[in-house]
Amino acid sequence: MTAHAHSGNSEELVKKKFAQKKFHLPVIGHFADKSVKFNSILEASQATGLHPTMIFEACIGKIFKARNTYWEYVKGNHYIKYKAYYINAQESYTRVGGFNG
Repeated sequence: MTAHAHSGNSEELVKKKFAQKKFHLPVIGHFADKSVKFNSILEASQATGLHPTMIFEACIGKIFKARNTYWEYVKGNHYIKYKAYYINAQESYTRVGGFNG
């Protein structure tokens, strides 16, 4: 049996999700007046009030920017890994019908 968020253990699921490596890699937030380096997405989330998933999606290019801030991973192997995975997933996705069938 799989665990669902409504089954009473949602705190455990959230902890498990944010324990993933992608949330503990260094990122740079490009604000209007300066760029700031954070040691992790979770640290950036605490400092800015943005949800960690939103910062991650901005880092990989799924969304352009989060709350008027450009986000990127500090360059390295992890940057290439996550960016390439998202680009491959985006290019290989095809839909034959519309949303309603």
